[in-house]
Amino acid sequence: MMPASPRRRVSAAIFTVLLLAGAAAAGTPGTSGFLSLRNPVGAREAAMGGAGVASADGAAAVYWNPARLAFATEGTDLLLQHQRLWGLFDKETAAVAHRTPYGTLGFIFSGLYADEIERYEEDGVGVPLGTFRPYEVALGVSYARRFGEAFAAGVGVKLLHTEIDVYGDTGLAYDLFIAHRAEIPGLWFGASLTNLGPDLNLNDAPFALPQAGRLGLAYDPQQAFFAGRLTLAADVLFPNDGNEKAHVGAEFRLVPALALRLGTRVNYESQGYTWGAGFNRGPLTLGYAFEQATNDLGDWHRFALELALGRAGY
Repeated sequence: MMPASPRRRVSAAIFTVLLLAGAAAAGTPGTSGFLSLRNPVGAREAAMGGAGVASADGAAAVYWNPARLAFATEGTDLLLQHQRLWGLFDKETAAVAHRTPYGTLGFIFSGLYADEIERYEEDGVGVPLGTFRPYEVALGVSYARRFGEAFAAGVGVKLLHTEIDVYGDTGLAYDLFIAHRAEIPGLWFGASLTNLGPDLNLNDAPFALPQAGRLGLAYDPQQAFFAGRLTLAADVLFPNDGNEKAHVGAEFRLVPALALRLGTRVNYESQGYTWGAGFNRGPLTLGYAFEQATNDLGDWHRFALELALGRAGY
């Protein structure tokens, strides 16, 4: 095995330092805002316990790790996703990944919108003064490319806007990604550092973005029975406003047209197991994910439609 190139060693070292710095910055729970940025994209990844930094493919990888897509052949992927949260919010997401000989371009839009809420005076009593609809919108672009046969890196930037009643703010967030194809066939490693950027401000109350470091691995066994059928994935999340968390999941493809998924989330107060399925026909895939909530706010249901054009795989 040939030694790593100087550029690869330096890139990996710099990224590791940044990742550890983000992990060390963990603060008090509830101090970050714009939490829709932490809500996963992709029914497959959500059903696998929210693990995806090393296993995500297709357009969902624009959110999880576009560097993972740099290993795929040329082509274009599209993802459309709808999710209802807590019986009050709707989140819509659209993502596009386009792979070229010069790297992978990613585009993503997400919008979180609430039902109408009645407006009152500051004391919260009396006759309603009308209604308002809080929302958060993120529009992002990313670029990733390979460096050799085993390593890829990517960067991303997102334009953010949040609004609650008459108060709003706009800002930018930045992301860093790496992906590594190990010497062991079927083994992948991934890492990300997401939502770096200055605080946003609502009504003279600044709040930090939900920055997080994520380390993960994925394994596709190459043994005869499991080859092309099974994927195992695990992520460790280091948020800037809480303790470390783990995400573990698996996907088993019964037949080429049907995949079953199962996972769990560890060290969360109000999130538990996940499960779902993916139905594939030609370039189209319809995915569903169920995410258990262990509080009274209600479970989550996620639907995603994906279209793959001209992709021959990894």
